[in-house]
Amino acid sequence: MARAAAAALTVLLFSAGEASAQDTLTVGQPVDRAITAGATHEFTIALDAGDYVAGAVDQRGIMVLAAVFTPDGSRLRNFGGPREGKRTLAFIAERAGPYRLELRAPSVAEAKEQGGSQTEKGTYEVKLLERLSFDERMKAQPQQDRYTSPAIEALRRQIAAGDSSTESFWQRVAQSGTPLVEPIEGEARRTRVTFLWRATPQTRNVMVLGSFMTGPPTDYAMTRLAETDVWYLTVRMPSGSRFAYSLSPNDPQTFDPPRAAQRGATVQGDPLNPRRWGCSQPSATRHDCQSMAELPGAPPQPWIVRNDKIPAGKVDKHKIASDLLKNERNLSVYTPPDYRANGKPYALLVLFDEGAYLSSVPTPVILDNLIAAGRIPPMVAVLIANPSQDTRNKELPPNAQFADFLATELLPWVHAHYTVTSDPKLTTVAGSSFGGIAATYAGLRHSEIFGNVLCQSGSFWWAPDHSGFPDADATTETGWLAKEFIKSPKLPLRFWMDAGVFEVDSRGNGGAILEPSRHMRDVLLAKSYEVHYQQFNSGHDYLNWRGTLADGLIALVGTDTARPPSR
Repeated sequence: MARAAAAALTVLLFSAGEASAQDTLTVGQPVDRAITAGATHEFTIALDAGDYVAGAVDQRGIMVLAAVFTPDGSRLRNFGGPREGKRTLAFIAERAGPYRLELRAPSVAEAKEQGGSQTEKGTYEVKLLERLSFDERMKAQPQQDRYTSPAIEALRRQIAAGDSSTESFWQRVAQSGTPLVEPIEGEARRTRVTFLWRATPQTRNVMVLGSFMTGPPTDYAMTRLAETDVWYLTVRMPSGSRFAYSLSPNDPQTFDPPRAAQRGATVQGDPLNPRRWGCSQPSATRHDCQSMAELPGAPPQPWIVRNDKIPAGKVDKHKIASDLLKNERNLSVYTPPDYRANGKPYALLVLFDEGAYLSSVPTPVILDNLIAAGRIPPMVAVLIANPSQDTRNKELPPNAQFADFLATELLPWVHAHYTVTSDPKLTTVAGSSFGGIAATYAGLRHSEIFGNVLCQSGSFWWAPDHSGFPDADATTETGWLAKEFIKSPKLPLRFWMDAGVFEVDSRGNGGAILEPSRHMRDVLLAKSYEVHYQQFNSGHDYLNWRGTLADGLIALVGTDTARPPSR
């Protein structure tokens, strides 16, 4: 808190060519002076050690330089700023005593020598805006919310009025569910979202973890409301966001090992939110699940729900060994309803990350619904498993051997076992994250086979020397695949790309999805490719990819009436 504005600071004013005169400068009370080019005015301010002083000089028609000197006469600092208008002042008194503030209007010749200009005369206004003692400056500040929730503020006022009961608040929360979603007046593009935790006497902290996190983890720590059982965090999100999240009470509050391992025991779904994500087993508890939230305006996902009134396709399980890769993997092959081995060849979809695209993304259900609705032609889908996570990390980022495996081993196997097209225009390769960049690279290397690339949140940040976390950083170049497309002649390829607005580089190591995806899109458009690009209000998760998979298929292989225009 600043010292009382009425407390005056004694200032001794000297002006070149004038007799000295005593003047008083009060915090918040400006002083106006006329000054000519070449003149210097000096103000002396008595300060205690550690005092903070803030002020401003408003230059009116003449340039006025500013500097401050310590009690022993040495220069403490110069104050930069514009040559006209307001020049701000701020400094800390390193010791007690009289400090001298020098305001100097350079001569016309001096200004010209420095490449500027100066007028013969003008005026200035100098004022002290604030003075704080060291103790005042170091005083702990009360917790202030970055964003405020009307519901939390109403409860805060109730408590301040003497009613500390939170029962009615929690009853309302039980009826509405969590997180609390509140509009922001005059700002339709964003929505206020408040996460809640009902504390026990043992609660020491609560962290919110989710696919929407775009800042450091400390930005997502809950705050306790007064001495109540209400812990909360309010954030702003784009309207229409869809995201998964978890809560971690008594969190280890670090992401570094070994202590961070404790989070595996504390993290859980939101007990106040009945909508679960990532746990399909009937025996799953909130400790096995995340929670999900869909803000008003979230795009519908009509194709993910099974419809018992339409026929269902069939999923066969297989294994395929690779001489090129020296490994073996599982395959799941979807065939559409009424599949006929001796009929007309079917359109083909090759999709990475088999397990996720059978569980988190219900691919067979999506295909059943799209085919029944006439949005896409009947197609066969080959879902490719990863032998291990390490193998995935080696094979899916641009890997010539893996792309050749698809072209020379997998596709011949598929043609030998199923009636599928050889037309690249009806053959789509698809995936998300590393799978997305793998699909794009497969198209680049084997456009004679794959004519359509469906890329969901592709890892276009990847480069050979920028490939691993946490070692990768912004000193290495990202975007290797975009450079390959720049060097390549235009190929017979069509693209679907999507990315989430929360997929930004929050660590500063260049490992983002959104910005490299936009760059890749622009490179492809500059090369005159057909590109369908969609941006969704969420992060890097299957919760959104399960919706955009259908959008991408409609755009790339849908019936003529179903296809949207490209960008």
